[in-house]
Amino acid sequence: MLSGKLILSFIAVSVLLSFGFVVVVDANPSVWSQTYGGASYDQAASLVEASDGGYALAGFTHSFGAGGTDFWLVKVDSEGNMEWNRTYGGPDGEWAESLVEASDGGYALAGFTRSFGAGDSDFWLVKTDAYGNMEWNKTYGGTKSDNPESLVAASDGGYVIVGITESFAEFWWDIWLIKTDEVGTMEWNQTYGGEYGDDAFSVVAASDGGYALVGITCDSPSLELSPHDILLVKTDEFGKMEWNQTYRGTGLDRPSSLVATSDGGYAIAGSTRSSGAGKPDFLLIKTDAYGNVEWNRTYGGTDYEWAGSLVETSDGGYAIAGTRSN
Repeated sequence: MLSGKLILSFIAVSVLLSFGFVVVVDANPSVWSQTYGGASYDQAASLVEASDGGYALAGFTHSFGAGGTDFWLVKVDSEGNMEWNRTYGGPDGEWAESLVEASDGGYALAGFTRSFGAGDSDFWLVKTDAYGNMEWNKTYGGTKSDNPESLVAASDGGYVIVGITESFAEFWWDIWLIKTDEVGTMEWNQTYGGEYGDDAFSVVAASDGGYALVGITCDSPSLELSPHDILLVKTDEFGKMEWNQTYRGTGLDRPSSLVATSDGGYAIAGSTRSSGAGKPDFLLIKTDAYGNVEWNRTYGGTDYEWAGSLVETSDGGYAIAGTRSN
């Protein structure tokens, strides 16, 4: 059974990542809710607390913009009242996956574009000012499909993006890690993968200046249906792999979020069909600084539970957000 604290965090954060309905619960607790969207389908994928006390949400919109779907950035105040919103995109499809507030008070959004770039889909990085006006944008990719999943701001003012590449994979699909400077010019990139499919869903900056990323590694080219393991990769500051660890269950286990913990280790949130009570359940794995498992836990009932996001709390615990359905 989930604890009351975990259920509260689950409700607050999981609903917060939907343009249709936003709920914020603070420590008092006080509650507000707001909705954002148009006549069609609009969805948020990433949320940051802004330096002015408000929030910024990024995802895609089918209601507004220039194409089938466009990046959508929404800025709200501390009570959820919309201050402004912006769309970015071309005649085809764009979808923002990750958002960070930049050091200058603007925002950086990473996602994929089918309107621009070299291939079927490319990584797309958009940088805005504090009011959402685009300052610059860059695409990264080859002639096939390349799709990002996660973005983190680097300590030098640049950006690090992780996702999946078909264009530069040795066999089928590989993990692709890109480092840019402060204006989006690529400084280096690295691929990681085996004979079959590999994908990454979250990247964090490590305390030593390197990066850690979590994803899956598969036993066949089918990323969704084949048996696969959770994969944790640690790199140096230039993306060169220092070590990797895999975590194997008896069923399909899938990570969604990674945090570098205050003790120098890592915590991974995801969903598991290998253990627990449901189909699937929340999964939380805690490792040391080298990816060795210290403990793991499952949370859930007999329904479907998918973990989406993870934070380390100020008391040394963790809050997990996700989705529950029957």
